[in-house]
Amino acid sequence: MDRRKRKTQKVITVVFYQLLKKKSYEEISVSQICQIADINRGTFYLHFIDKDDLLEKSIAHEMQELVDYCEKNGEMSNQQKLEKTFDYIRDHRRQLGRLLSADKQGFFAQFLIAHLMEQMMGQSQLTTIFFAHGLVGLLEHYLMNDVSEIEISQAMERIFSSFR
Repeated sequence: MDRRKRKTQKVITVVFYQLLKKKSYEEISVSQICQIADINRGTFYLHFIDKDDLLEKSIAHEMQELVDYCEKNGEMSNQQKLEKTFDYIRDHRRQLGRLLSADKQGFFAQFLIAHLMEQMMGQSQLTTIFFAHGLVGLLEHYLMNDVSEIEISQAMERIFSSFR
């Protein structure tokens, strides 16, 4: 993709994130995004099918950032990989929480479950499925509710210790 297209997509995404800070997803329109980004609606539709496509691609981008963050430290144990996943989610809590609250299609959970299942090597498939879905539920609860980092860390530590 050329530099101009990347720049336009970045502007659209930044405006989308800014609007999510102020409004619910349902209250945001493509027209509002275009007006603030100072682009035509046609330009928006050259890059995204619709607002839902923008949301899905934004979530995919955040999940790729998570994967890159977890992979930059080389070989680690399953627990260390999961701790890195939580570190990233904690550090990006507000932004991920806004994306999650907008996500009615379950893209966030799908991407995160796939990531967690890749992180948990050496477990049976059923254990991995159970563990990944449980952690996604826990992380979604953390992102959407007023749960302290200490409380969530303790819960995750209890879960990790039961699988050692």
